[in-house]
Amino acid sequence: MINQKVIFFRNDDVGLFPNYPISLELINLTNIFIEENVPISHGVVPAVINKQTVSWLKEMKSRYPHLIGIDQHGYQHLNHGCGEFGDCRDYKKQKEDISAGLELMKEYFGEDFSYCFTIPWTKYTRDTKKICAELGFKVFSGAVSPKLHARVFNKVGQFLNLNVMLGKPVSYHKRRDFNQRGFTILELSVGIDVLQNYKLKQIKPYDAIKIRYRKCKRYYDVIGFCLHYWAFDSCEKLDIIRRLLRELKSDTQVSFKLIEEIGDLENGQTH
Repeated sequence: MINQKVIFFRNDDVGLFPNYPISLELINLTNIFIEENVPISHGVVPAVINKQTVSWLKEMKSRYPHLIGIDQHGYQHLNHGCGEFGDCRDYKKQKEDISAGLELMKEYFGEDFSYCFTIPWTKYTRDTKKICAELGFKVFSGAVSPKLHARVFNKVGQFLNLNVMLGKPVSYHKRRDFNQRGFTILELSVGIDVLQNYKLKQIKPYDAIKIRYRKCKRYYDVIGFCLHYWAFDSCEKLDIIRRLLRELKSDTQVSFKLIEEIGDLENGQTH
C-alpha cells in the first residue's frame, strides 16, 4: 500500500510590514498558489493587520475557499525577549494576548477563521498550548525537525509527557494518543523553513529545500512548509516557489491541504 503524504504551506506574519494598503509580496505569493491550485494557510497577526488586508483576505477566501486558510499568528508579534509566548511570560499574560487576538480574528473573519493557532518564533510553554485548548483552537502549529537529535529529544519528551524539556519545546507533531498531561490539542508543525536569512530576506537554494523535504518525508506523514511572504520580493524568489509546487504536484504520493482541513480530518470532523 502506498504511504500517502499530506503537505501544507503555512505563510506567517500576515499584517506585518504592509506595503500599503496591501502587501504586493503577499498578493504575488498568494497568486502563485492559486494559479498552481495549491492551498496556502495565511497566519494573520490580529493586532496589526489593516482593514484593507482583512477585506482582501475575505474576498480571496470567498473566491477560493479550498485554497485560502486564515489562521491566527500570535497577537502583536512582539518579542518580549523570549518570543511572544516564551518562558518570560506567565499564564495570565499569555491568555490575555491569545484571547484578545482570538476576539479580533472572530470579529474580522467570522466563519472564515480557521481556529488554528500558529506560534511566532516557535517559542512557547505548556501554558501556551493549554490556553489554546481552553479557548477552543483545534490546531496548534509550531516547528518539528527530522534530524536525529531532534527526533530523539521529542521521543524522550513525549514519553515523559512534557511540553518543554531542557528549556526547549517538545513537539507533538500529529500526536493524538497522549498530549501534555491531560489536555489535548492537535499539533501540526512545519518541518521546512524556506528562508535562509531573515534579516537579508534570503531564500534557501532550491536543492537545500528539496533535501530537507526528503528528510521530512522519510519520517512524517504530514509535512509543513513555512513561508514568510515579505521575503518574496523578486521574480527569482517567486520562481523558486512555483518550481517547488510544480515538482511536488508531480508526485502521485502527495496531496495538499490547508492546516484547518488536516485538523478537521484528524479530529473526525467533516464539512
